[in-house]
Amino acid sequence: MSDGPLNAESRVRLLVLLDACCLLSLCATRLIADILRALPLRFAVADRAAAEVRYLRRGGACLDADVREPVDLQPLVAAGLLEVLPFATTGEEASFVQFAANIDDGEAMTCALAWHRQAAAATDDLKTLRIVRSLIPPLPTYTTAGLLRQWADGQQVTGPVLKRALLNIEERARFAPGRHDPLRSWWLAAMREG
Repeated sequence: MSDGPLNAESRVRLLVLLDACCLLSLCATRLIADILRALPLRFAVADRAAAEVRYLRRGGACLDADVREPVDLQPLVAAGLLEVLPFATTGEEASFVQFAANIDDGEAMTCALAWHRQAAAATDDLKTLRIVRSLIPPLPTYTTAGLLRQWADGQQVTGPVLKRALLNIEERARFAPGRHDPLRSWWLAAMREG
């Protein structure tokens, strides 16, 4: 079987392991398939982190805003936009144990897989970011705001569409960049301008 253009391209694109919080936030946009498809990256989630991605709030201003809606990752997997990865080596498992001494299991598995597979980790957890950036060499990282900004800039998404995506994250996943996030001002400006 020969490599087609998509297979060759997918090998050169950086693999990004999404932790549960980043994946939930992207799902909350209601545009996750478009976002993953548009970014020049490959995306995966550790199977333990995927197990944490179960529900989002319905969101909006109605009385049922807090009703939980199930998250189904299977359509993203079936479309080839997201891989769910288990441990493949004892080295990955050993690194997981080391990371898990300091961070939650989902983030620990995300970091262990990213480290061993020469991938990047996507997380908004400050402690996890501090740990992976202190490794030698440091693990490449992404955040929810970073991925969304890259998508918005690359696809020229502005105005109401961008504002709705960010508002959906705030309402449905209860996430907004913290005061130390370098993209907080971008997020807030997009919320005002939309």
